[in-house]
Amino acid sequence: QEEQRKLEEAQKQEEQRKLEEAQKQQESPSKSTINNSGASESFSNCTELRKKYPNGVPSSHPAYSAKLDRDKDGFACEKK
Repeated sequence: QEEQRKLEEAQKQEEQRKLEEAQKQQESPSKSTINNSGASESFSNCTELRKKYPNGVPSSHPAYSAKLDRDKDGFACEKK
């Protein structure tokens, strides 16, 4: 019983490690993509951003900037 529990724990740890590795691989390309495209589309304030995106942008959007997300909800310059 003890050996079975240790085996299950080792399997869980291995699965978790593989999952974390897969997530890291997915994050790396998307971060560089966001940084590259975000540089060409940068807004100094919400007034400027809303001229192009009237409803604001989610954090997954290249134009998103944390400084424009005052309430830290993952959506910049949304209208309340």
